[in-house]
Amino acid sequence: MKILRYEQLSHGQRRLVHQLLQKNRLSPLSLSFQPPEEYQWVLIKEDAVCATLGFNQFVSSLQIINAAYTDLIAFRTLAHFVHDYALSLHPHQIDVQIIPPHDFGLVSTWNTLGYTLSSEQFRFIGLINDHAASLQFKPLTLRNRSLFLTLRNESIQSSHFLFSYDVSHIEYLIEQGALPYLVYDQQTIVGTIIIQKQKQTIRLLEITCIPELKNQGYGRRILETFQAKLKRTTVRTFETYCFSTHQEALRLYDPDTFCDIQLFSHWHTYSRESLRNRSTIS
Repeated sequence: MKILRYEQLSHGQRRLVHQLLQKNRLSPLSLSFQPPEEYQWVLIKEDAVCATLGFNQFVSSLQIINAAYTDLIAFRTLAHFVHDYALSLHPHQIDVQIIPPHDFGLVSTWNTLGYTLSSEQFRFIGLINDHAASLQFKPLTLRNRSLFLTLRNESIQSSHFLFSYDVSHIEYLIEQGALPYLVYDQQTIVGTIIIQKQKQTIRLLEITCIPELKNQGYGRRILETFQAKLKRTTVRTFETYCFSTHQEALRLYDPDTFCDIQLFSHWHTYSRESLRNRSTIS
């Protein structure tokens, strides 16, 4: 049994990793990732890929990604290894998404390492209602791509679960059927929206609003303009995802628009501060 970086794998082994990830990929597109070569590891036993795990590194936190396995014991070994490596980078916190939310193997693995529940993620099924389009969506182009990334990344800085995109992230999303737009109120840019279309499924991946324009009703207007855009098609429902910690976003999803709410995943967090507090209490 050995643990290797993704970049150390042969072409055939990489193909096996991708197959394992594809088989286990249940998350919405916004939380799906290509293996980052520097921070993706694979546990191999007798030439078989038994588990893989990686993380994305941000300014003060890390996000565990690409958790997939065929052998739970091997996965737990790999999880301990990756967790210890992540701690060596001295992050303020480490977040991990668990899908499905009550998967005992994953929950017990991360709980043993000191991770605790930090947020629930819900899947909403929305109805296409009659709304007037009060804003304009302008498609992403090579000319406005840099502007889109700047505005989008500034808008999500307060989120613990969304991370900054660069050009490669956007290109990957587009390859997977995503449609990014800049949102305008007449001549003023107010935010961004990313929509994914796959066959007859429409997924609202993300709405962001420029920080200085928050609490001015733009979130609802973007959602209504999105619905007005879909009303012209044959699609009558869409899906989106939201975290329990995003109270502003949850207020947009009222019962008149959304016909079904499902618990989709749990997010668990490892925080040095919370562990210190827990030790003090005990």
